[in-house]
Amino acid sequence: MERQRCEGCRWFLRYTGQTIGQCRRYPPTQNTDAGWLEVDQFDWCGEYTDSNTTSEEAKRRELVRQFALAIVASDAAEDLMVHQVWQRAAEFADYEGQV
Repeated sequence: MERQRCEGCRWFLRYTGQTIGQCRRYPPTQNTDAGWLEVDQFDWCGEYTDSNTTSEEAKRRELVRQFALAIVASDAAEDLMVHQVWQRAAEFADYEGQV
């Protein structure tokens, strides 16, 4: 499987005419000169989000992740298989979006 690199991530802000840029996934930190983490377009991480992902899609994915973590942390997870946890989390996220 090919890694999803920074160059295709919605959080990557490329410097004009360069292969490096800033990762804008999290707020700037004080331990870098520019404040934002500087990355190369060929870098990768576990926070990748496709640059074509809309804000609504990103919010729903985050909501699904939060529900899945809550299910795993609860006693309800004992009777569920892994794919069922994600399915149930997606159902909760869909319901939350309708309310």
